[in-house]
Amino acid sequence: MSVYTQLISVTEMPMSVIHRPLPSELDEEKVLSLMETIKSGVEIPPIDVNWVKGRDENNNYYFSFGGCHRYEATKRLNMKTIRARIIKSTPSDIKVYLGASCPDFK
Repeated sequence: MSVYTQLISVTEMPMSVIHRPLPSELDEEKVLSLMETIKSGVEIPPIDVNWVKGRDENNNYYFSFGGCHRYEATKRLNMKTIRARIIKSTPSDIKVYLGASCPDFK
């Protein structure tokens, strides 16, 4: 967590709207350990989610590039939401990660 993101409030984010366009390098033991932690009721740190509003105001795009072990553990537990900090971003911010593969934010 950066100094910047610790100032952003945490919310429950639907897993179904988060795009993870980059493949994750996962440590299986870490994922399994996080799954046990979550099942025991211990709150894990939130992931950072970059939010881009499309040119059409009804279109919102959510990207997560970090927190891959927390995301995977939550996904494997079939949880519908994940704790997240939503960071307002621009298409240029996302292009830093995706380069020419950056979507057209309609």
